[in-house]
Amino acid sequence: MKVLHVCSEKAVPMLNIIKVYKQELKKLGVQCDANTTGKIEGDYDVIHGHYALTKPVIKACLRARIRGIPFIIHHHGSDVRRITKDGAKGLLPHHRMVSSLVRRASDLCLLSTPDLMEWVSGFYLPNPVDIEKFHPMSTKKSKRVLLFGRFVSKRSLLPLLKEDQEYHMLNWGTEMDMPANVRKIPFQPNEKLPLLFNRYKKMIGPLTDPVSLGRLEAMACGLETYTDFPKKYQVFYGFENPDKAKYPRRFVERYHSPSNIIEVLLSLYEDLSRR
Repeated sequence: MKVLHVCSEKAVPMLNIIKVYKQELKKLGVQCDANTTGKIEGDYDVIHGHYALTKPVIKACLRARIRGIPFIIHHHGSDVRRITKDGAKGLLPHHRMVSSLVRRASDLCLLSTPDLMEWVSGFYLPNPVDIEKFHPMSTKKSKRVLLFGRFVSKRSLLPLLKEDQEYHMLNWGTEMDMPANVRKIPFQPNEKLPLLFNRYKKMIGPLTDPVSLGRLEAMACGLETYTDFPKKYQVFYGFENPDKAKYPRRFVERYHSPSNIIEVLLSLYEDLSRR
């Protein structure tokens, strides 16, 4: 079997997920290629596009339709709904139209987080976490709590902060002034995240994205994390709450292990290729 993954060159989290897919599929004897152009050069059994609102994925979808190759659209969040200061909102009309057209032209729709099921119909496939790259290290731990993720609302974050606790904040959401006990730190490239996470014991993740990849990677490093996880999504975790996971890494190994997820993905590929 030959599979092609397509995403934007700027989509670092998706590129990391594809890297894990490629590693695991290779172990199972599946040739897995990837590009950020949308070109389909050669024969493939399945085309797997990540994020519906980028030109490479739209091009790949059209080319797959023309060539009669099964196409999967994999939604990763903001190609289904927007995160705003007032919570999750629907896409703007032109984005909603493009996302819908790509989805209708696809043979299968995958959803990377369970909250997306409230917006579109699809099959929830948990994101795999590179548990070999993200693992506990013997490093000196900061007394500060890490605030990490796309924070868009100061109003929802402030009630979680304690006056007698110091924080480090890495935020790529809305710019916001924070109390004196919150010190902002510069953006870190992905290759430095394992060491960054291992410098802390606790983390508050993006409150609008309860199972973000960054949150899961931090848990794989052993951090206690909090994102105000909605009770209604606990059904996807054996009714466990990741906010209260006693052993965070074990939680990730149980529910986001690459080997377990790739078995499900491969069965989906095989089913599509037989149609």
